[in-house]
Amino acid sequence: MTYCDTSGAPSAPAGTGTSPDEPRADCVQCGEATEYAESVPGVVLCPACEWLEAQRTACSG
Repeated sequence: MTYCDTSGAPSAPAGTGTSPDEPRADCVQCGEATEYAESVPGVVLCPACEWLEAQRTACSG
């Protein structure tokens, strides 16, 4: 089985502030740490809550 080459793929979405010394934002729904920096504007969700939110909007009709 052959998989896509992901060696050049970014590890996190652009603009997430992936610097290891920058504090991480907390998820607005559950309070868990996210992959986003505190300086990222807007609503930030952890991967689990992002997935649940995507499920809710996809099934909303």
